[in-house]
Parts: sequence; C-alpha cells; structure tokens
Amino acid sequence: MAEHRKRSVQIWLPLLPAAVAVLLLALVVWLVERIIGQELERRAGQRVEQVAEAFADQIARALARRGAELELVAGMPALGMGLDVWQQHLGRLRHSSPAYVWIGATDLRGTVVAASDSLLLGSNIAQRPVFTEGLRGPWFGSLHAPVALVAPLQARSMRVPDELADIAMPYPDASGGTGGVLAAHLDAAFFDALRERTLGAPETQRGLQLELTDLEGKLLLGQRAPVSDASRSTLYNSAEGLPTVLEGENDGRVMLVRVGVKAFDAGLRSDWQVVAWQPLDQVLAPVRELELSILWTGGLTALILSVAGFWLSRRLARPYSELLDAVAERLDGESANAPGAVLRTITEQMRRLPRSGTGTRSELALAQLLHDASRLQAMLANLPAPVYLVDKDYRVLFWNRACERVFGWSAAEAEGRHVDEIFRDKDPNSRVRQDLRALMAVRNEPQTFQGHLVLRDGTEVWGDWWLSKVFGVDGEPLGILVQVRDLTAEHQGAERLREQGEVLAAVINAASDAVISVDMDGRINLFNPAAARIFGRSADEMLGQPLDALLPREHRGGHLGLMRRFGESSATTRPMGFGRVKGLRPDGTEIELEASISQVTVRGEKRLTAILRDVSERVRAEQALSRYQVELSELTQRLLHQEQVTTRELAQTLHDQLGQTLGAIRLSFDSVCNQLRDIALPQRAQDRLRTVNTQIDQAIVEVRQALVKLRPPLLEKAGLIAALDNEIRQRVAEADPVRLELTHDPHIAEQRWPEDVEYAAFMVAREAVVNAIEHARGTQIRVRVSGDADRLRLDIGDDGVGLPPELAEGRPGHLGMVGMRERALAIGARLQARARREGGTLITLLWTARPDSGFGALDSVRDNLLPG
Repeated sequence: MAEHRKRSVQIWLPLLPAAVAVLLLALVVWLVERIIGQELERRAGQRVEQVAEAFADQIARALARRGAELELVAGMPALGMGLDVWQQHLGRLRHSSPAYVWIGATDLRGTVVAASDSLLLGSNIAQRPVFTEGLRGPWFGSLHAPVALVAPLQARSMRVPDELADIAMPYPDASGGTGGVLAAHLDAAFFDALRERTLGAPETQRGLQLELTDLEGKLLLGQRAPVSDASRSTLYNSAEGLPTVLEGENDGRVMLVRVGVKAFDAGLRSDWQVVAWQPLDQVLAPVRELELSILWTGGLTALILSVAGFWLSRRLARPYSELLDAVAERLDGESANAPGAVLRTITEQMRRLPRSGTGTRSELALAQLLHDASRLQAMLANLPAPVYLVDKDYRVLFWNRACERVFGWSAAEAEGRHVDEIFRDKDPNSRVRQDLRALMAVRNEPQTFQGHLVLRDGTEVWGDWWLSKVFGVDGEPLGILVQVRDLTAEHQGAERLREQGEVLAAVINAASDAVISVDMDGRINLFNPAAARIFGRSADEMLGQPLDALLPREHRGGHLGLMRRFGESSATTRPMGFGRVKGLRPDGTEIELEASISQVTVRGEKRLTAILRDVSERVRAEQALSRYQVELSELTQRLLHQEQVTTRELAQTLHDQLGQTLGAIRLSFDSVCNQLRDIALPQRAQDRLRTVNTQIDQAIVEVRQALVKLRPPLLEKAGLIAALDNEIRQRVAEADPVRLELTHDPHIAEQRWPEDVEYAAFMVAREAVVNAIEHARGTQIRVRVSGDADRLRLDIGDDGVGLPPELAEGRPGHLGMVGMRERALAIGARLQARARREGGTLITLLWTARPDSGFGALDSVRDNLLPG
C-alpha cells in the first residue's frame, strides 16, 4: 500500500506546479473577464448614456436659448419700436451666434418687412411652412435644404448652409393683436459642431459615435450605427436613456442609448432623437489584450512547469524520494486520493525548503518553480478593484493592493485575521453580514450586500460587497472570493449635498425676495418668510394650497397650463410673463411683482420655483412718470403751436404796422428832401439828412429780414422746396467758403405737405444749416428732400468734425438739438442725429401721414448724401 502511495505521489507530484499554475491562470482569466470586462462594459454603458444625454441637453439648451432670444425681440413692436430699430436688433441677434443664418419678420400677408442683413426684404413667404405654421403659434421645423436663401446668400458672397432648421412664432403689434410672424433659420452645421464637441478628441472615442434622428429613425446628422432595421426598431420601442446591447451587422455587439431632445422653452416641440453608440469589441479590446497576455504568459509558465516537473521526476527522483516517502506516510488510506489533503501535505513539506542559496540543487530548482507559480498570484494583487479571499471561517487568505489602499490594512496585517477584526458594522445591532454568512453556508450562488462599515482608525467606508465561493478540483469549496466596489466618495458627496441643502434653506429663509416652490399640479411646497410678508399669508396657511390663490381672478385660468409647458421644456430658468406678474393679498389688494421661474428635478419629480420681488411702489412711480411725460409732450405741442401763432401775428404786425409806418416815413422824408432841394442848407444839416435817409433804408431792410426769419413768405406761397431753396441762396455768402447745396427728388419739386409739417421741417433745416456753418468746420453742406404726399424725409449732412456723442440727444446749454427734436415731436415725426462713416454729421427728419405704416429704417440713411 505504501509503495502504491509512493508511485501515485511520484506520478502526479511533478504535475502539481503545472496544475496549480493552470488553476491560477483560469482564476485570473475568469476574474479579468468578470471584474474588468464587466466594469468596462458597465462604464461603456454609462459613457454612452452620458454622451447621449449631454448632446441632447446641449441641443435642447441651444434651442431654448434661441427661442428665448426670438421671444424677447418679438415683443419689441408691442413696445412701440419702429421697424428700423427692430431690424437693427435682428441684425445684431443674427451676428451674435453662429447658429443663425437668417432672422426676419413678416406682416400678416407674409411679406418680409424686417430682416437681418436685409436678406429677402420685401419678399413674400406666405406659402412657406415657416410662415403658415408660425402664424398659428410657436413652431419648430426639422432639418431641410435651403430654398429661398440660396440666391440671396450667394449674391452677398455669404456661405450657403447644407441644411436648415426653422423656428417661427407670431409677434404682437402695438395694439396687442398679431402683427405677423418672426422667423429664424438655424444652420445644421451648428448642431454638427455640438456633436463633434460632445464626442471629444478622436483618439479617446474608441468608436463612440453620435447620430441625430427623427422619431421615425431617419438620420439627420452623424454616423449611422451598424445595426439592422429590426434592431433599430427595438431600440426606438424601448425606454429612453436605457443602455441596450444589440447584435451588429458585422457579427459584433453594439452598445446603444436613445435619448429624446426634450421640449424647450417658448412652447416649441422637437421630435429629434439622439442615439449614442459604441462597438463593444472596441470597448473590450483592452480586456482581450490583457487576457491574451495572461494566457500566453500563464500557458508558457504551465508548460515550463510541466516539462520541468517531468524532467525533475526522472533526473532528481532520488534526492526527493525522502520527501515523497514522507508525503505517502502521512496520507492515510481514506485520503490518499483526495487532492486537498495531498496539497496540504505537500505544502507543509515545501515550507521546509531552503529560502536562500543554501540547500541541494534539486531543492533550489523546486523553490524556483514555486516562485514562478507565485507570479500569477501577483497579477491578482495588482487588480484595480479591492479583492480578497477568505477561508470557510472568514479568515483572510489573500489581500490585494487595492484592499491595502482602500481599507488601510497591509497584506501582512490582514492575512490570517478574521474579517470582523478588519471591519465592524456602523450599526452595532445590524445582522446583515451574519444573515449573509448563513446564506453563503447553504447556497453556492454569488451574493451581494451594501455595507456601511468602520475601519480601525474610525474611517467610515461605504461599499457594494460581492461574494462568490471558490471551489477546488474535488468540487469542495476552498473559500470565498470577495470583490468590493467603493462607494465612499458617492456617499460623502450625498452628505455634502445635504449640508448644502441646509445652507440653501437658511439663505432662502433669510432672503428679502419671495421664494415659492410648487409641484407640477401647482401645489405650494415652499413658502419662505419673505413670501409671507409680501402676500400677507403665513407659510402654514399656504403649504399644500394651489398657487392660484395668490393670483388675481383674471390670471388664474391658463396659469397651470403655462407652468406645465415650462416644466416640459429643457429651459432651467426664464422670466415670468414679460418679467412682471400681479399678485393678490387677502384683502383683495393687487400687487406688482418682478418674477422669474426656474425648474429642478428632485427625486424624479419636477419642482418649479418662482422668485418674486414687490415692485408696486416702483410701478406706481413709473406710471406717474409716464403720465408726466405725456403731459409734457402735450405741453410742448401746445407751446410750439402757440409759437407758430405768435410768430404769424408778430410777422403780420411788423408787415401791416411797422412796415407801413416805415414806408410812410420814407415817403414823407423823400417829400421833405424834394422841398429842401432848392434851399442852400448848411453842410451839417445836409450830413444829417443823409444819415436819416440811410437809417430809414436800414430800418426797412431789417424789418424785411425779421419778416423772413419769422415767417418765410415763400413757405406759405410756394411750399417747402422753394422756401429751402431761397434760404440756401441767402446763406451762400454767409457760409463762404463752405459750399451749400439743396437736392430733391424731381417729382416733388412742387409737392405740398401740411402747413405745420412744412413749417417744422423748414425750421429744423434752418437750425441744422446754421449749426453746421458755425460749428462743423467742414467744406460742404448738403440738404436733401425726398418723399411723396404721405411721407417726407429731410437729410442735412456735412463733412465736418462730426457731432459729439453728448450732443446727439441734446444737453443743457446746447438747445439746438433739443429745439429740433421738439419740433419733430410736435408733428409726430422722428429725428436722428449721428456721425457719418466718412466723417461729419447727418441729421434726418422722417414724417409719415400713416403712423401704422412704420417710419422705415432711420439708420439706413443715404451715406452717399455727400461724395466721398
């Protein structure tokens, strides 16, 4: 029997190192596949999901920002701004972002009345979807090829985009009705740039791609995922934001995530879908490379160990016969064929091998073989996740370096200790780990639990523990392999968020503005002390109540719908209404509030928060100021009208009375001189008569000049053009060497306008010419008149030093500009003074008989009024 044991030991003993190496190799490959492979696949799913959500969020934010910008400029006509100012703002908005290609506004007939870069100005787009859909309400159109803009853009040498997306909405006019449609074309290249920026550098993508589609799966932007139509249908029928692994067209697996571009602000809706995908072959390429390296290394090691074992068994059998006999003698009959018993016996004998250069050559060779086998164990020690092995009694057998880093115990300290010495439960009464051990004793399936444990230095550790039994070749469990996912940083982050929430609550309670938070049903769940003070209601009274209780009755109907529409959008904050809303106190008093609203998701539920400031006193002051301004405007008109009446009466008086008197004096004086002609008067008397004669002529000339200044005679008889021509001719000598010139459209040479309009225009032209002669220090002044029976435009330009900015609107001590503006205001005209691009000043007066037709663009003045 002993000889049989010897032969048995001599047969399988040389194979023992190779068998151990193969077992360790299989364990390492399994762990790599299990831990690193699953971790990489999980992280790939997270990354694909994050990239898809990031791209969808960036698109939604960009569209929300564009919608908010357009909604803001859409309200300008309702504030009384003219088409010229509105077009100027549209141009500035167009150049503020590369997303815009064109922004324009139409009237109710579809004719473009204002547009960025003046593109399509005057064109009719009534048949285009951007007009028909935008007239019904806020509308967003998906990507399409440019149609109407190709020729205008090419004519301006501007880039023609490949595809466009449309945003359109109606805009209100000054009376509150619909004035037309405000539309914008967005460049598809802008969204493609967002996609490239979201993906990052190509060398870090590992095949990660983004595609933008519609609800039917039609590709709009990006690279198509290599999956079949049936697989794509499965993706679009699954829940959004859930990573899905599908079979690709090339026998590979693909990780995909679909995320919808959520509805954004201004009531617009988008059917765009973002699909992020990544081939799993490229995700798991590092794992396959690591497994291949391990298999080559481990296989070569196992082969070397097998060959060396057989070689040693033949060449070195005699030096090891004592060891083999000792092993055979220690094995009893029942355990002779039990690998576990043989392994323990051999291990005990191996411990007696020399640790340094002493010993026989055979002993040193066997020690080297054991050392080579331990190199595989070292791979486990370098895994990135904490991994340790315990025996059936939960004493540590193996403790890798990640465990040392995370748990603060070295391998030397941990090995041989019971895990309860290393970890203790945060809650002393917890029985989670005891129940799990009882379950592991009767089951072979892996088990998991999430623990909150405390280390020896008091450090708290949160983690996910994954426990799996490790079995020997005889099928019996050798111990339990434990893998840990450290959640400490995540829990600490949650704790910091809780502390920040407490600080935020203190700030909200101390805020001077009202802060009110509601759920999507409009029920109040936050009502800070400032809100209680402003609305005169306590927090206990309002919590759980509908927000409509704080609104006047006429504003309650559609308020809940507006809140829900904002909650469905991707915008995080926006003003409420036009920045102001009305509130209601318990006594029925209405208050004016500046308001903004924001949204946040808490535990999967949307919360809307309004920040309100009581501006009732300021609103009353603004209303009073507005009334004063209206009264001042009316007073100015009455004063200017009185000036006209007084000027006319004074001119009439000078002409009918003083002029007649001077004429009579001239006749009487001439008669006296004729009678004295034959009388020899002293020289002194003759000199006196000549002086009186000169003074009479001078008085008559001065009266005539005063009459011309007070009421130019040609203005009433021949009209504005003739009066201005006469005025220019009379000032030529005074202006020399400055050249004065009057130009006008040929068809209005004899055109007449209302009397007060002609008078105001003449006085403005006279004041502007006098100012230019005295202060411009230029070489040329040109006056131009244009228009028709319902429209008058007057431009006065010079090439002088220009108008200082502080004088453009008038200032105390410089009443010239103030007087011109008051005369323009009195007839309902617009006046603008600005510096010319070529140098000098340009003053423009624009009057129209139909204020609802708009004033046109004052800024688009004739810069070629003066040559050069």
